[in-house]
Amino acid sequence: MQTGGFTETIWHFIGYFHLSDSVARASVYYEGDPAPPLLSETHEPGHEPLRGLAFDELASVPTQIRETAAAEPHAPTAHVLAPAALSVPNKIVPALPPISKPVPLPHEAGIGLPGTTHVITVEYGEGGSESLVQIRQINLQTDRDLVTSDDIRHADGSLVIPPELHLDGVLATALAQANAVAPDGVPDMNTALGSGTTEIIEQIAARDALWAETGSPYANGSLPAPVPEGRIVDGVVGAPEPNVPVLTDSAPWRSEASVKTVEAGQTVEAELDLTKPTGGVATLAETGLNVQINAAAILDYNEAAGSMMVGGNYFYSRGIVQANVLVDNDHVDVAVSGQLSPTVQTSGNEVHNIAEFITHQSTIEVRGAAATPHWNIDVVQGDFYDVKSIVQFNGLDDNDRTVQAESGTYYNLGTGANQQLNLAEVSGLDRYDVIIIGGDYHRANWIYQYNVMVDPDYATLYSTGDAGDDTTVTTGFNNLVNRATIETVDAPGFKPMQDAHHDLMGLLAGGATVLQPSSDWQLYGGASGTLKMLYISGDYYDINTITQVNVMVDGDQSIQASAEAGTRQGVAAGGNSAVNDAYIGDPGLLSTSNYLGGAAYEEAMLIQVNIVTDSDTVTIHDTTTLVPELVAFAENATQHEPEPDCRPAPLQDPAQHDHLTSNILA
Repeated sequence: MQTGGFTETIWHFIGYFHLSDSVARASVYYEGDPAPPLLSETHEPGHEPLRGLAFDELASVPTQIRETAAAEPHAPTAHVLAPAALSVPNKIVPALPPISKPVPLPHEAGIGLPGTTHVITVEYGEGGSESLVQIRQINLQTDRDLVTSDDIRHADGSLVIPPELHLDGVLATALAQANAVAPDGVPDMNTALGSGTTEIIEQIAARDALWAETGSPYANGSLPAPVPEGRIVDGVVGAPEPNVPVLTDSAPWRSEASVKTVEAGQTVEAELDLTKPTGGVATLAETGLNVQINAAAILDYNEAAGSMMVGGNYFYSRGIVQANVLVDNDHVDVAVSGQLSPTVQTSGNEVHNIAEFITHQSTIEVRGAAATPHWNIDVVQGDFYDVKSIVQFNGLDDNDRTVQAESGTYYNLGTGANQQLNLAEVSGLDRYDVIIIGGDYHRANWIYQYNVMVDPDYATLYSTGDAGDDTTVTTGFNNLVNRATIETVDAPGFKPMQDAHHDLMGLLAGGATVLQPSSDWQLYGGASGTLKMLYISGDYYDINTITQVNVMVDGDQSIQASAEAGTRQGVAAGGNSAVNDAYIGDPGLLSTSNYLGGAAYEEAMLIQVNIVTDSDTVTIHDTTTLVPELVAFAENATQHEPEPDCRPAPLQDPAQHDHLTSNILA
């Protein structure tokens, strides 16, 4: 299971990011009323007919609102001007008062012909649907396997059992390196993992307060960086897709004839062929090949409104923090006789961060709110919260110890290949035509991704094969990848609020149930007859965060011994994969009909860090010098069948040789 293959398949259930007409609020323009005709006796001025209106996403259509004269005093318009029923939301402490005096109606000068009066009735309801959503997915696994062999013993007859590795100190150092990646003002790995929705709101609020006070969201006062453009791979814009190790790199004894490919070769599945290359005689150990995957998506359509009014400031921060920390200090000791040429590969690790900020610019202009005769407004007194958070964690402790001796069979020992998988998707769709915010609008999209892998492998092999035999040891080919995408749809920016917008906001705050339309509003509306709106007296928090962490400890120890020719030996102690894949889709300002009373603050941050410690020791020598673990086995084997090209190895004092794990923490 590799990145770019399995995870790409996972993302097919999300699909490409498209906005349907229902989301884009693609409706109509109000083009004005025709000149008032002479009315028949049955005409009621209070019922204004609505015409079919045109909508074009690519062209702007001017809107004109003609405010015609009011009808005569005895015209039947009382039912139009009567206030609608007022439903006070439970969250509202004070009742919304009616306006202090009736809205004056225009009067037509001239010969006194009755004209059409256009008014808007407003109905208030309970507040919108707030959400504080957090999904936590945690996998923890300890898989410390021990396999011994009766054929491999010490000189005193006791079984050879490698001592356990103590890697707590190495892991602590790696975690500290990952935790130090984020700068001041940005949650570090531990903070991001432990933050609930309340802590996330407090972090964003504090950041935005500092931003408004000092002009910088950072404690050191540095200016926000511009939004990164394009696809960035390890800090390089437009870099090609990185290489992905496949299964046969780590385990070449897997039959190529049985390889199955998915997604143009990105994912490889292979099966063992027990007939090659030695007729079914082999000693193989696969102690690595573990897989950790976090895949998460947030699709936030709640703020995809036709128009927005913000009385205060607009804060929009988005950031991607990615770090890979790999410790891969391997030690390989191979003793051979005859013409055997072992293959040892301790490299081939791939460590990459891939990030992409995508912004689709919308230039749609929508108008017509003044022509919509009825407004239905959900009211929220105080602050409004729309917070979506996903936290995913995989933790694997897989320190395996294996001891194998060739016994004339196909001995394939698999102690690795553990899999941990987290999948999550959160979506929100709360459709409003217009959102009005009395305070500040806090908008934030953040992705935090960390891979920490500690993989010091130890392999000790003894073989008496010939040139036609195969001895292979692989301890590299680990794959650490972070992929993150933040995709938005936004208009070029807010327009300054006009007096008409301030007046409208004041009327709605006061609970006005009858409004006179104004052509200066330039807000979204339609000919359907009803406009759905959300009014918030305080601040609006629109926050999406994804935190993904993989931690793997895979310190494997493998011992293999073969005294027969025609035997294949192989150890695959690497080939581990840790993948984080995250996506946030956040359509925001879908049209140019957006107005701001304060200042706009926008920033984007990208941090990509790879920390690799790869210090390998490889020793290939003949069987005259052996590590203590294999001295007794070699001596016993040569007594039964002396090797022609190699002197029998004498029994030596174990104290004169380095122990297998003597320099684990060096």
